[in-house]
Amino acid sequence: MDGPFLSMKPRVLMIAYACDPQGAGEHWLGWGWAEQAAQNYQVDLITTPKAREAIQARSAALGITPHFVQSQGWVRKVSETFGASWWRKLDWQKQVIALAKKLQSQKKFRLVHQTTFHTFRVPFLAVDLGIPSVWGPIAGGERVPVGFEHYLGPSRYPEAARGMMNRLWLHLPAVRHSLERATVMFPSNNVTKNFLPSRTHPRCQIVPPNALRREDELFTHPVTRPLGTKTAFKLLYAGNCVATRALPIVFEALQQSGLTNYELSIVGAGPAIPAWKRRASELRTKVKFFGKLPYSELLPLYESSDALVFPALRDSGGSALLEAMARFLPVICLDWAGPGEMVDAGSGVKIPVSKPAATVSALAQSLVSLAREPERRLALAIGARARAEACFRWQAKRDILETTYERLIQRP
Repeated sequence: MDGPFLSMKPRVLMIAYACDPQGAGEHWLGWGWAEQAAQNYQVDLITTPKAREAIQARSAALGITPHFVQSQGWVRKVSETFGASWWRKLDWQKQVIALAKKLQSQKKFRLVHQTTFHTFRVPFLAVDLGIPSVWGPIAGGERVPVGFEHYLGPSRYPEAARGMMNRLWLHLPAVRHSLERATVMFPSNNVTKNFLPSRTHPRCQIVPPNALRREDELFTHPVTRPLGTKTAFKLLYAGNCVATRALPIVFEALQQSGLTNYELSIVGAGPAIPAWKRRASELRTKVKFFGKLPYSELLPLYESSDALVFPALRDSGGSALLEAMARFLPVICLDWAGPGEMVDAGSGVKIPVSKPAATVSALAQSLVSLAREPERRLALAIGARARAEACFRWQAKRDILETTYERLIQRP
């Protein structure tokens, strides 16, 4: 890319604590936003030195100028000793704003965008650069629906504490200032948006954090699952096995449904496994726990299953959910927070969240319906892939990014 063409592009500053071209989860997403912005903007990227070599290699090819900032050594040591990661991230932010002000005096950015941390709890100090600012995607305001707390077991106590701390966090001066000053915010879902102060809502646009990986996007195999009703109805859960994922809701629904010819496979590891095994045994449900599997061994399960069940009570998204949709696998989830907004009526089944008994009953009826209607499963499978392509390719996120940037850059 030659110098004159590069100089024509507006210059933007991007901040991403979690950022790694070769990473997973939030780290991969943090890099992805920078990569998309670099298509039509000059990007200066401030991140940590954790993935320095990979970032430098990829940045050179894209014309991104990386800057690496590390929190102070004594802060890192204290945070590691006492588990106070928030203080490390806040200290990192303070180092970032000092560098950002210096860079702004030299380069005159048109706007600043903080993409990760993926939470409102860590403030966005660069809102004070005197230029338009974009914050997000941000999550963290999700909560467990009232009445469903008993599915968490002992985890309901830290979950309640988390809710109280979230409300207190909104009143921290740095967080409150960030919310007041950010020009545009990208909440990950409406539950988080509605948790934020109502005065911020006109500046909010919902932007799911998840994105298709290249291997998911390139997957174009036709749907080959058997369409008869005599074979077992195969359900799959994949992901972290934590209390908020609430698999016992599925166990109860399966018992209530009266289905006998089914298989439920649970792939993943986590602290909720012992409790889930006990509950599955009590209800005599047909569940197989695989533990954590390599990605290569999970893929055949996506392709052989009839539906992914994802009964998360608190979640901003779900990478397994999107992987399943990309592989023509319809999703059954609660109509709540991130998963409930990622899925629509054409790509899966969303179970209303009202009272636990009503939710279990509605899930049981949906399971029976899907087990008996293979043609509907096929239609949803095709719809799942179509929605993944339409809403979760990086191109869709780039469209949002560029539309937002241009509006902010062009305004007085």
